Amino acid sequence: MKKSVSIIHSFRTAIPAAAILLTSAVCAQVTAPLRFIPDQLDFGMIREDDGKVSRKLQAVNTSQDTTFIISARTSCGCSEVDYDKSPIAPGDTTEISVTYDATNRPGNFLKTIKLFTGTERIPNTCKIKGLVIPSREHLDRSYPEKAGNLRLTTLLVNTGEMLENVTRPIFIGIYNDSDTPYALKGSSDSDALSVAIMPDTIEPQSISTATLVLKTRDIKGENFNINTYITDAETGKLLVKIPVGGTIRRESAIKQ
Repeated sequence: MKKSVSIIHSFRTAIPAAAILLTSAVCAQVTAPLRFIPDQLDFGMIREDDGKVSRKLQAVNTSQDTTFIISARTSCGCSEVDYDKSPIAPGDTTEISVTYDATNRPGNFLKTIKLFTGTERIPNTCKIKGLVIPSREHLDRSYPEKAGNLRLTTLLVNTGEMLENVTRPIFIGIYNDSDTPYALKGSSDSDALSVAIMPDTIEPQSISTATLVLKTRDIKGENFNINTYITDAETGKLLVKIPVGGTIRRESAIKQ
């Protein structure tokens, strides 16, 4: 009797396992029917003042069955997709229009678009990319400080009063207001302040960020003034010097 129960239990356990394997095999065979031309839609350089900008691409039905686009989804609210809902026969092509809203979105962008086809809602994925050149109003508002061909969010950092044994990040935005790329390198004149620039190569009309990490435990005395340097990594030429200053409040002073 026990042997029969064991056989039945093994059989019941094997059924869902087999079903899972079968489902996985079926899913693995499902391929996206649409091939996009181009496979990545490049908007190129567009201006923030242009607002909504549209580009078109083609989608070819590479499957052996007629399909249709049932819905679309984008990775953010900045982009929209317009498509024909008519059936797409095998080998036929349909045109898709993609719109990107550049308003208040300066800098490089890379977004994902998914078009779902057939009643099975099979996802077909493509990407869009481009570079939004900020408006003059945006630059004056967000990057008011000028240093040669670079514009920055600030040229002076005042941390105010800080406790000892504290690590604090400081972010400085950089905009390349020229037609030439810059390879940038950051440094400081104190071990208490490290500087990293990402991306370290900033393309024309593009944005980068200098991240300053201040460690107050490495600062001696109560007042400090540390210089941060941004140089041309290829020539070594100094492009920007940013003083970082403040005061340290010691634990001994707090106890008193």
